[in-house]
Parts: sequence; C-alpha cells; structure tokens
Amino acid sequence: MKFSINSLFLWPRNKDFECRQVKFSASGVNIITGASRTGKSAIIPIIDYCLGAGECTIPVGIIRDTCSWFGVLFDLQDEQILICRKEPGCQKSTGEMFLLRGNNLEMPTEIENNITVEQVKNILNELLSLSFIDTDTTSNNFSARPSYRDLMAFIFQPQNVIANNRVLFYNVEKMEHKTKLINIFPYVLGAVTAEILAAMQERDRLTKERDKLARDLANIKNVSESWKQEILTWLSLARELGLTTFNVDDSGFSLQIDELKRIVEKNENDSTLLTGNLTDTSEELLKLRAEEQLLSMKLSVARKRHETMKALDDSKKRYDESLKIQRNRLDISGWLRSLSADTICPICGETHNEPNKELDSLCDAISEIEKQAGIVKGMSVSFDREFSIVKAEIDTLVEELMAIRKRINEESSKSQQDANTKYTLSSVSRFLGRMEFAIQTYERIGTDGDLEERLSLLNDRIGELNKLLEGGARHSKEKAALSFIQQEASAIIKQLDVENPDDPIEFDKINLTIKVQSTDGRTNYLWEIGSASNWLAYHLSISLAFQKYFQERKGVSVPNILVLDQPSQVYFPQRGLQEGSTAEEDANLMHDEDKVAVKKIFAALSEYAKNVKTDIQIVVMEHADEDVWGGLDNISLVERWRGDSKLIPIEWTQH
Repeated sequence: MKFSINSLFLWPRNKDFECRQVKFSASGVNIITGASRTGKSAIIPIIDYCLGAGECTIPVGIIRDTCSWFGVLFDLQDEQILICRKEPGCQKSTGEMFLLRGNNLEMPTEIENNITVEQVKNILNELLSLSFIDTDTTSNNFSARPSYRDLMAFIFQPQNVIANNRVLFYNVEKMEHKTKLINIFPYVLGAVTAEILAAMQERDRLTKERDKLARDLANIKNVSESWKQEILTWLSLARELGLTTFNVDDSGFSLQIDELKRIVEKNENDSTLLTGNLTDTSEELLKLRAEEQLLSMKLSVARKRHETMKALDDSKKRYDESLKIQRNRLDISGWLRSLSADTICPICGETHNEPNKELDSLCDAISEIEKQAGIVKGMSVSFDREFSIVKAEIDTLVEELMAIRKRINEESSKSQQDANTKYTLSSVSRFLGRMEFAIQTYERIGTDGDLEERLSLLNDRIGELNKLLEGGARHSKEKAALSFIQQEASAIIKQLDVENPDDPIEFDKINLTIKVQSTDGRTNYLWEIGSASNWLAYHLSISLAFQKYFQERKGVSVPNILVLDQPSQVYFPQRGLQEGSTAEEDANLMHDEDKVAVKKIFAALSEYAKNVKTDIQIVVMEHADEDVWGGLDNISLVERWRGDSKLIPIEWTQH
C-alpha cells in the first residue's frame, strides 16, 4: 500500500525560526549519513510518536528542549496526510495532535491541537483497511482487534533491534506486544480475512452462550435434595386439604411436578376433606422422623470414620517426616561406603583388611527406610482417595438431613398455624395462590424444554461456523505466505555478510524468530547463532522479505516503508567514533574487510529496490558515507550531518 514518508517536520519553540524539514524520496533507498550525536537515532522515535505511539521515546535533551511539535507528511495513493504531535514535556506522551488531509498541502507556520490521538488511530485504521473485529474474544487485551500500531513491528528496525539475536521485530520486547503480534499473524499474512474474523467472533460468542446454557440445563437436571423435599411438602399439604389423592410413594419427581400443576388449576371448591388424608399427615410425620433418625445414625458413623481417618492422617504425616529425618541422617553412609571400597578408612586414613560391617549395616538400614517410605507413599494415594470419599459422603448426608428437618418443621407447624381456619375455603384458596406462585417460579428456573431447543439451535449454528472455519484453507494460505517470505529471505541472505549463506531460513511465528537449518541437519534458532554480523544479515533479509510479501502479495495493508537505523553498527568501532567527525575519519576506522561487508548491505538494498515489483521506500540512517554506498543504483542522499549540520539546526541551540 502506498503510504510513504514525504517529509519529516520539526517546529521550534522559538517562533523566530522556521520549521525544520527533512525531505525524502518516495521510493528506493534514502540515506541520512552523519556522525555520532547528530540526531540519526531520533528519526524512528519521531515517526513512531507521530503515528500514535503509547509513549514518547524521542531522546531528551536538545531535540525535546528545542522542539514544540513533531510532524510527518505522508504521501498516499490519492492524497497527502500530515500528522503532528506535541512535545510532551514532563509527560510520557500527550494526546494533543494535529491532522491535515488533502493534495499539495502547505505546512502551517504554527500548529494548534485539532484532534486526539485516539481519533488519529481510528483514521489510520480505516486508511489501512484494518478489521474492527477482534481476532479473539477472550478477556485479555492481547487478542484485541488488529491495529495499524501492530504493523509498526514490520516497518522499524531501530539501533537496538537491527542486530539483536533475541528480538526480531520492533516493539515486541514487552510480552503483551509480542503476544498480540503472534495472535494476529494469520490476519497479517492474509490467511484470515475480515469475514473469517467475524465468523470466529460469532463462534466464540455462541460457544460461551452454549456452555452457559449447558451448565444451566445440568443444574436443572440435578435438582437439589431440598427442592425435592419441598415438592413433597406441597403435595402432603394438598392431600391434607383435600385437593389431591396423589400417592408420592409410587411416583417420580416429574410426576410430582405434573400433579402440582394440576392442583394449581383447581379452586377452593374442589377441596374435599377425607379422613384418610388427615391421618396420612400424621403417618407422614412419623416416617419423616424415622428417616431423620436413620440419616442421623449414618452421619454419626461417617463423622466417627472421618475423625479416625483424620487421626490416622496426622500419624501418617508424622511417620513420614520421621522416615525422612532418618533417611537424611543415614544418607552419608552410602557415600562413605563408596569411599571405603579400597579398604582405606575415609575417617582415620588407616587400611583395614576386613570390610566395614558398620557401614554395610547403615546402608542396609537406609535401604529398609527407603522401602518403608515407598510403601507409605503407595498407601497415601489410596488413603487420600478414601478420605475424600468420606468428606463427600458427610456433605451429602448433611444436605439430606437438613432437607428432612425442613419438612418435619413444616409438617409439624401445619397443625399449629391458623388451627381454627386451617380447613376453611379461604385458607384453601390462599394455599392454592401460594402454590401457584411457587410453580411459576419453578417453571422460570426449572423448565428445560426451551433451553434444550435453544441449545440445539446453538449447536447447529456452531457446527456451521466450524465447517466455515475449518483450518485447512487457512493453514495452506499461511503456509504459502511463509514459504514465499522464507524463500525471499534465503535469496537476500546470500548477498550479505553471513557465515552460512546457503543454509535455508525458516520463520517461527510462535516465537517470532528465525530458525536456520545447518548442513549437519541441526536447526538453530537466531539466539543460538553467534556474531552480530550474522544477526544483522538475518534481520535485514527477513525484514525485506516481509515488506516484499506485503506489497506484492497484497495481504494486509502495510505502509510501503522500511526504516533502518545504522545497520553498519556491527562493523563500525563505536568507541572510536567521535561527535562531529568527518566522513574520512569514520571511514579510516573501518578495516577493509569490514568496509566490504558494509558495501554488501547497500548493494543488497540497491538490488532489492531494483527488483521489487512495487515502490518500497527504505530509509537508512548511517555513519557510512558515499565511499561505501556511492554509485549504487536506487540510492539517494537525503542529508549529510557533519559539523554544524544536524537534525536540530545549530541556531536553535544558541538562543
């Protein structure tokens, strides 16, 4: 996608000076060469800050002290866009920004805030046609929707990254940024489209809804003991009031619910008092008390067993600790016996003709302890399982006992409440009203017919989405994309100063690094390969390969920019470089073989710019001057910063 840098702008704090412009060519290799401390390494932070970086990493000191605003003018396909951001002062960053769009834009002499950083991010996401759908709907922020900010990883290679054996891409030192990039990689490679993302999001949402419904349905089908006992209480009271002759002893839970629903449809005039129903209540109470006593006995037995097992568990732990202490004390005996194998006592130094029986005895003792410890360990597993079963049994018995007691209390209190009016028609009417409300509540909570239908529909839809999202096509697209990138990187690496140029390169998207297959069949990660010159070569080759894929294969829209900060740093003797040095002085510090290696870098960039099928803008900040890269095609000098010529004009620092 055409999204190249036209110019970089700096607005001074001192209004007497005009803004500073650094002009770039739209394609090919743009070089800013200069001595140390001239501002080269501020270029990437300035561009990134204007592109909405979370914090300002522009170096403090002269640049931050003299500039009030930073800006970058970008050339798009049919327009230009100027994005500026205010110098943050003591803050890590500022949301104050200025944005201007149009053709042949004129630079304002003064900048005033007219947009926020979040608004700029939304505009750039739309310009780059990035999906507004999350790649994953999990709760962490690492799987949020793709952003153009994620694409900066492929655009910038600052000085601390370009020859780093642990970090391959920009801004992935932080785990959250690395995880986010890993998550969106299929989308970045074009293997996952916006439509697929939408389907993935819908499937994840429906899966969560389905799982919740399944849990609700399971809860309904596993109705608690207390609810079952409450149903029996309602039926018992209905029998007493002459509203039913239903026998709960010969029925299941579903039949009991059906009977309650039939009772609710009656009115007080349907009540027919029967002597048998009234006496049945007393018999029911006697049965409940007998059941209570039985459960109490079971609970007492289980509690006693629990106490015994708890005491045994404590004894087992103490015995195990004792064995451990004995084992530690006797452990030295094996070492002593190994030393005494030559019949020389390791303590007194004397030679003994007979074997040391005491050491043998100690070693036999520790063997026996080890055996006992193994037996205890084996018993412990079975014991723990049984102990857990007893605990669960106690919980179940307590729940059942509490439910029975609740029924007993209700049955006992029935004869005490409203004794004078209990069997009147108005009392029956009130009972029916209360029971109707209880049934309505149960139906809201416990009716599973609608849930089962909804669950079936959800499973059908999830099945359809799973067919749509079957990974075969997606994986084949991703594999083809990585194959293209790896082939391009392997071709580029042959032009650079690398130890084994013919070893094939493989990109590891899980770890965001490179693996190299050596001739002996071993696969080596980048961090396992020595020499900074090798790391540099792999960084350059993979970065150029990714850019070629993005621009030629039309995956996700990535700006056609690649900014490299001092790729020759691994060859320049950094300690020897002086501020304000001349090009000749810098060149003299390089050995001839290093100069040849640096020339390979620029020759590879020149060849790449020549062969790539679309315009790609490469910006390089360098110590190396024209004696290294001069005369190569597709390479142009942007500015040379030596002496008083720097990123910040000398007059800005003198006032």
